[in-house]
Amino acid sequence: MRVLMVGNAHSDLSGGRYYNPEAKLTNGFIRNGHSVYFFSPKDVARASTIFRSSRIGQKHSNEAFLKTVRVFQPDMIVFVHSVHISDESFQEAKRLKPGVRIAQICVDPLFRKKNSDVLARRVGVANATFVTTAGDALKRYSNPKSSVSFVPNWVDRAIDTGMAFASTDQAFDIFFAARAHVGEYQGDPRFEFPRAIERSQGISIDICGVDGRPILQGANFYDHLTNARMGLNLNSDREGNASEPAPSPLRYLYNSDRIAQIMGSGLLALSTRANGLSQMFAENAEMVFFDTLEELIEVIRRYKKDDAARRIIAEAGWRKSHQDYSVDRVIQYIEDVTFERPLSQAFSWPTTLY
Repeated sequence: MRVLMVGNAHSDLSGGRYYNPEAKLTNGFIRNGHSVYFFSPKDVARASTIFRSSRIGQKHSNEAFLKTVRVFQPDMIVFVHSVHISDESFQEAKRLKPGVRIAQICVDPLFRKKNSDVLARRVGVANATFVTTAGDALKRYSNPKSSVSFVPNWVDRAIDTGMAFASTDQAFDIFFAARAHVGEYQGDPRFEFPRAIERSQGISIDICGVDGRPILQGANFYDHLTNARMGLNLNSDREGNASEPAPSPLRYLYNSDRIAQIMGSGLLALSTRANGLSQMFAENAEMVFFDTLEELIEVIRRYKKDDAARRIIAEAGWRKSHQDYSVDRVIQYIEDVTFERPLSQAFSWPTTLY
């Protein structure tokens, strides 16, 4: 079938985000035998004005989107966020291509009001909605005319090509990258834990994107990632400068795509227990978990000393990710649900529809 992928191509970064979620989804659809056209509303909007403003160019972007629907005649439209395309344009797309199925995908946390408000509104235009958070928190977005369900962060064998478990000569024990100080609050583990590790004797850590260190982009990101034995998986747990973490149902199984990058590249993933990932990866067999900074440092020291164990667990996690959470399988699930078909296979994640 013909699939219109609507997302941010980040053309202004010259390949700096070639591994973004939309790119991996596109690869999955193609490998599953579909023709895909990628439409980037933000890039189209910016290119339409001399000011390079996506806000000013939004009208043009919507017009170009609808022209693409008329010309390409997609059987399925998949959009990731895509706030530059209006609800009215998605409704018009249904008129222009009767029978087209629309799926929306959200990879951002539900505890951020901006994300949840857009998601709730878009449920009205989508046949199916897929979120990288699971459980009862999705009930809020249920709709008689559409379904809402969980999808895991997806691994792409064409992009996540590293096999860090196969090497012993990496320059660093552990890797962590972030985007400057987005959403940072006082005592935020995403920044305090890496800093504390850096101060610890006998541990080498590659920290990128914080405290004046440059943000990694393009191939340089994966070069850094695979030059470490272990990867630190830390996620935001609240909105803005809230004093307390968001309620646990809003964080259940939520992770950024960092987890897919770490495990898909064969590093030993170290993750907090807070989000329930032990339900998807076996503890101390496919992933290693911690609750406190002290436990994290002890874990790093343990697997620095026992590199054979590090490699065994990392390889098991790598195999699990590439087999069970590959983008090809995620795409098949998205197709099944969006077209209201019986599930074509047993999937290794919660498949409850709300």
